[in-house]
Amino acid sequence: MYSCTKKLNLKHAYGRQRLIFTSFLITVVTFLISFEVFSSFVNDRFSDHYFLLFLLSCFAVYPLHKLCHVLMFLDDLSSIIIQKVMAMGFLPILNIRLNHPISKGRFLVTLALPFLIISGLTLSAAMMYPVYAHYFLFMFSMNIGISFIDFIYFRYLINSRGCSFVEERKHGLELLTKFDM
Repeated sequence: MYSCTKKLNLKHAYGRQRLIFTSFLITVVTFLISFEVFSSFVNDRFSDHYFLLFLLSCFAVYPLHKLCHVLMFLDDLSSIIIQKVMAMGFLPILNIRLNHPISKGRFLVTLALPFLIISGLTLSAAMMYPVYAHYFLFMFSMNIGISFIDFIYFRYLINSRGCSFVEERKHGLELLTKFDM
């Protein structure tokens, strides 16, 4: 049996517009800083070849981010619930959650996976192909912006005491404590 100790609804706590604006701002600032740092170490000229492939890759960052969240649950695919929600009437957002509580540690790893995997891949690709580093750094920055909400959840879970399980609901997280009857 589980007892709910806390609930967290980011849209209610921060507001959808504030979350989107902050995520966008983090994306831009991350790109500017990473590009300047990278440019100071590499003297190669940048190329704009394969721009169409770059655009397609940018559209693939969000689904890849969501796929990285699912990696932790490949052994439990039957428990995954995927809902497509239309934000602002035209922007499809995938809401992926499980139909049962999971341990806090496993949820923390699930939150960190997209940041670690996509950041590692894009930064490695920028080092391997410095001529196209600006493309890879932009995709890196997009992933950081998308990961903003994951970072908030991660910080909240790290600072929460007394909960050992997490259940993701349609409108946020519930922090649970398991007890025996």
